[in-house]
Amino acid sequence: MSNDSSRSSRPDRTRHALSAVTSGTLRLLGDLLVISLWVLFLTLLFLELGWPRWAFYGALLLGVSVYVSITSGW
Repeated sequence: MSNDSSRSSRPDRTRHALSAVTSGTLRLLGDLLVISLWVLFLTLLFLELGWPRWAFYGALLLGVSVYVSITSGW
């Protein structure tokens, strides 16, 4: 038997990969939740106030752009 360091680090790599996948999944679900709530808020606001559709899409794009610019560093 040899003392192969690559074999001993395999569980650590698997654990690290699983942690990365879990973290990415949670981040994706969080982003989906925030953007969905933004869309819901804008939809209800614009339906209530009767503002034009082009303004809705502008506000939607602006809000998502601001969110992405804030969270891109994370």
